[in-house]
Amino acid sequence: MPRRLVIFDLDETLVHAVETSLPIQHDFEVGPYLVHERPHLRELLAFAAERFDLAVWSSSSTEYVSAIVEHLFVPSHQLKFAWSVEKCVQREDPGSNGYIYIKDLRKVQGQGYTLDRITIVDDSPEKIKRQPRNHIQVKPYRGDPSDNELLAVRAALLALPA
Repeated sequence: MPRRLVIFDLDETLVHAVETSLPIQHDFEVGPYLVHERPHLRELLAFAAERFDLAVWSSSSTEYVSAIVEHLFVPSHQLKFAWSVEKCVQREDPGSNGYIYIKDLRKVQGQGYTLDRITIVDDSPEKIKRQPRNHIQVKPYRGDPSDNELLAVRAALLALPA
């Protein structure tokens, strides 16, 4: 049986990227963005890489996703894929008069995973509303150095069926 696939969102899930400085030091820069890694990020990724197949799916641009992935994931993590907004389903959002970019996990089945073997970690419930049972929702990260949300993600991942 293949390993479970854990897909991570980037912005406000693993990192917080801003164009103006926060009161804390940023970890790295990508284009005009000062990027802050969420506390406990490195430990979570090391833990997850030992137990699961890993991937990234963000509703950001391909260039941005590639640059962030390059900083966060060491070669031993071997991502199955790093998808950007192009793989999302765009839907109008009447509430904001804008768009929602939905991550339809059925698209991942083409990578050799069944829906029951896929879990996505994301701060935006509206983006995964097509498969809510596959979602570990996190509070959005805005640069708080005392944030412990990824410790809860680790516990939730540990509780998943093998």
